[in-house]
Amino acid sequence: MEWQYTVYAYPTIFAAIASAIIFVYTLDFMRQRGQSPVALSFAALAVTTTIWTGTSVIKLLAVDAGVKLLAYKVLHIGGTFAPPAFLLFALAYTDRKQYLNRKTVVALFVVPSVFVLVLFTNPMELAYTGWELTTANGITTLSVEDGPVSTLSFIYVFVALFTAFGVIGHHVIRLGKPFSLQAALLLVGLVLPTVVAVFEFTDTPPLAGGVNLVPASLAIPTTLYAIAVFRYKLLDILPIAYAAAGEHSTDGFIVLDSSETVVHTNDTAAELLGARRSLRGNAAANVIPAYDQLKRSDEPLDCQVQQVPNRYVELTRIPLEQSYGRVGWVVTVRDVTPRKQYELSLESRNDELEMLNRIVRHDIRNDMQIVTAYIELAMEDGLVEPDGRPYLQTALTRAQNTVELTNALGQLTKVTNEDERLYSVDVGTVVSKVADSVRESHPEATITVASLPAATILGNDLLESVFVNIIENAIVHNDTDAPDVDVGLSVTEDAATVRIADNGPGIPDDKKKEVFGKGEKGLESPGTGVGLYLVDAIVTTYGGKVWVEDNDPRGARFMIELPLA
Repeated sequence: MEWQYTVYAYPTIFAAIASAIIFVYTLDFMRQRGQSPVALSFAALAVTTTIWTGTSVIKLLAVDAGVKLLAYKVLHIGGTFAPPAFLLFALAYTDRKQYLNRKTVVALFVVPSVFVLVLFTNPMELAYTGWELTTANGITTLSVEDGPVSTLSFIYVFVALFTAFGVIGHHVIRLGKPFSLQAALLLVGLVLPTVVAVFEFTDTPPLAGGVNLVPASLAIPTTLYAIAVFRYKLLDILPIAYAAAGEHSTDGFIVLDSSETVVHTNDTAAELLGARRSLRGNAAANVIPAYDQLKRSDEPLDCQVQQVPNRYVELTRIPLEQSYGRVGWVVTVRDVTPRKQYELSLESRNDELEMLNRIVRHDIRNDMQIVTAYIELAMEDGLVEPDGRPYLQTALTRAQNTVELTNALGQLTKVTNEDERLYSVDVGTVVSKVADSVRESHPEATITVASLPAATILGNDLLESVFVNIIENAIVHNDTDAPDVDVGLSVTEDAATVRIADNGPGIPDDKKKEVFGKGEKGLESPGTGVGLYLVDAIVTTYGGKVWVEDNDPRGARFMIELPLA
């Protein structure tokens, strides 16, 4: 068989190879991921394009008239079926499910099927009225006089193409800028072949007669489709998924470009923000409440919507990344009004309870201080008979415990208050101050404080309560006539550890953890039982930990580890 050479074959061969690769990839994609309307229709488009361009190469390079005529007929199988296949893909790509059924498929391919049948049989010269070989510039081409069926088929092809253009174009406008790249590649790819086909069909110079350049022009769309498939994951992640999610989501989302301008929103976002006009085209800071604050935070932000009274939304800012860098952000908008109103109500109730707590503690403490003062006066002045003094002493102890309990409750309230500010505190200074104070109130005890190195932590005035409670516990619970408490401080790169050891009875192993629980107190202890619980709560607030060990030769040793500032 004799062949000829022409440079027009190169782009056509490239288009044939590229479309064949895309077809094979699509088949493998469906084998691994399963069939979908988008993948099936795209495979149909790829295979028809492969047939079209592949047989066009044979028609272009062959010299034999019979081979050229057969190739001419076969290429029209691809050329006539490709446009409706593209329209079917456009419907699937834009998720027009109402059209994705067997009736639509049959209707789209009836005209191409009839045309191909007529083309191969050519009854009454309906497909073509004649053909001849012509030679121009050393290239032998096949010239065919089209019949009426061919003309109708060409008109149908253009209708299918322009309908597909409209379907995808509307999709681009609806989705907006961030989601339009894939669709733009699809549309731009078909511009050149469509223009060339119109010139060829209307015999418009400079494309009238000679070599049919439509198959060669398909090198452009096959290249762009390959980019859409392999780089922008046309079959893998479709914009329609985002569109469908956005349309049906109870949350709003706002898409920003790299300049932080709104380029797309769903209806929910505008509704939640009380926007009366479209948000598109506006700077994010002008339409999204507290946007400057949101930019500075990596966490979701709750804020009030000024345009809608008593509405609160939670905003989250998510970056949009491509392989070549950041292309924008998505801001999600969630209605949190019920939660926020509950939180505000709870805060108000907590404030009321805190105020009531302070008043009650204040009144109880004052009354108990008066009670203890009168009991002490009665005991000192000898107003009570010796037999009644033990009862009066019990009453005094209980009254003193009540005062201690109200003080401890006040400190617990401060521990659980999230607004309580932490600041730099030198541990050694606090330990020395507490040791001096306890010495005055317990002269019967010996409190030894070793050399204290500098150690700064993030704490507050509650740190004194930690050491007061532990040192006083060591004295009150001591079973010797001469309580002895040894206090030391060691510092590492990360933490300061305070050691408070005593010569008391010690704490059994099975009680070493329990002593930090609510209501725990030693045997026959007159205390309230919240002191060590308070110690653990305060130390935990500072990010530290506290535990108890056995002291040598007897007693207990409390260890308080606090992270350095």
